[in-house]
Amino acid sequence: MRNASLFDLSGRKALVTGASRGIGRSIAEALSAAGADVAVTARSLASLEATTAAIRAAGGVAHAIALDVTDVGRCRAATAEAASLLGGLDILVNNAGMEEVRPSLDVDEALWDRIVDTNLKGAFFCAQAAARQMRDAGRPGAIINLCSLTSEVGIPTAVPYGSSKSGLLGMTRALAAEWAELG
Repeated sequence: MRNASLFDLSGRKALVTGASRGIGRSIAEALSAAGADVAVTARSLASLEATTAAIRAAGGVAHAIALDVTDVGRCRAATAEAASLLGGLDILVNNAGMEEVRPSLDVDEALWDRIVDTNLKGAFFCAQAAARQMRDAGRPGAIINLCSLTSEVGIPTAVPYGSSKSGLLGMTRALAAEWAELG
């Protein structure tokens, strides 16, 4: 049943990264239940089938877009594609993320880069692309970045993840301050 939530997002257009399962899928379904049309992303279109099927079965509008958030060009292209498919963009939920638990002495550069590029760099460039879409269309919107307990609390064996999520929290605060000044 659509619009049965405590708030109404009818007419809103939302993009959710990392929506093939877990928190991202639940967020996409909740946004749809509140009335938003959604575009969902993951690295593989096949992994999004269950998410889009569930949203459509409940009467919602859902579009699947392949997106590896570590690819800045794809962040821009996928955001533009979402805005085109949805007829605009009002909401971005940066949910895509990855974690691999490993003692810090065993973390190599490749693992560090994979985690930081996914959790921090990808979120920044998706937020930048979404903000440009919203600004250029004159649509004030919302950008939500999912952080973690590790943004504030150090967790052993999660150093790259915690570092990326702490960076994401700092980025969120800095962007909010900058964009508030822009009006």
